[in-house]
Amino acid sequence: MARGRSSTSSFDLAIESSHHHDDEPNNTQMLFSQIVPDKSQAITVPKQREVSNLASMERAAASRIVTDLSRILLFKGLSGEPIDRKKAIAEALGDQKNEKVQSAVLDEASRRLSAVFGFDVRRVPSSLEESLPGKFKDRLYLINSVKDDVHGTHSVNIHGLHDDSSLAKGVLMIVLAFAFCKGSPVRSGVMKGAGKNTRWITESQLYLLMNRVDENLPCEPPAERNKSRRDSSGGNGRVSLGNVHVLSQTPDLDSLLEQFVQADYLLKDKIDESDITKNPTSDSEKKVVAYAMGPRANMEIGRRQLVYFCANLLGDQEPDPTMMMEIDEDEEESGEEEEVVVEDNEKEGKRRRRQ
Repeated sequence: MARGRSSTSSFDLAIESSHHHDDEPNNTQMLFSQIVPDKSQAITVPKQREVSNLASMERAAASRIVTDLSRILLFKGLSGEPIDRKKAIAEALGDQKNEKVQSAVLDEASRRLSAVFGFDVRRVPSSLEESLPGKFKDRLYLINSVKDDVHGTHSVNIHGLHDDSSLAKGVLMIVLAFAFCKGSPVRSGVMKGAGKNTRWITESQLYLLMNRVDENLPCEPPAERNKSRRDSSGGNGRVSLGNVHVLSQTPDLDSLLEQFVQADYLLKDKIDESDITKNPTSDSEKKVVAYAMGPRANMEIGRRQLVYFCANLLGDQEPDPTMMMEIDEDEEESGEEEEVVVEDNEKEGKRRRRQ
């Protein structure tokens, strides 16, 4: 993208570039995705005794619980708020939290959301689950499973393409593309790199690249900007064009990055700087903030979509075959077929593959 565009044009272009890749319609998960995203896991199959318990409850009470859970999942899912399985079920059960119906209620609510709204309730991809912090094991996400046309009409109708929404999605696509295509695997930080194929980009690298996309964006992260102000008492990394409208449309990158982290579109960690530079120095123990593609982005957008997105932005080039092969090999290695977890009397349950 050319330097000096207004921010609205730059980030709207990012959205437009991600809409059209194939002549055939695909199973669109979100506004930007015409390429099939990474595979996710189905929710836990309900315990038979809990199914029986739900069936034996007073009909009105059982209906209320299922309706309340459906509403909680729908509202949280559409707002982009991460859904904690245990907390959502406890909220729906209310005073009846001691009833042993948790997995059965979740199953009924997920069936209702699929039948009425076309949303599937899914879990983190298995290739990521073991590498992420424990909180992600109970995360649930609503995934749009309705087949869309090649123009993404269904997704546009659901998510809209208006001002702030469009701008945020454009920023997200570009941030994810930089993280995945410019980032590197690491082994430091609290998450220990979140798996060998997760790519991380430092905060400083990301801000510099985003500034090259739109010169109205700061070229340094907040901490470095504050330091620069103290040192020189001038500038904040933005270039004033003398156009109030253009500046008013410039996205707040600091705020958006935090929103993306909160919504699980991005992972955020502090890593060893030398893990990225691969060039240890006397300051090799320095910690820097870094970002990587989060589980929601894997499920709604997918790594393949980002490779196609980058190729499209570079002028309808073919997607990088090396990156596409890496994704294929990663999925084969991790056995990324959809999984169903069958609960039994043991805590772990038993796993089987859905054929």
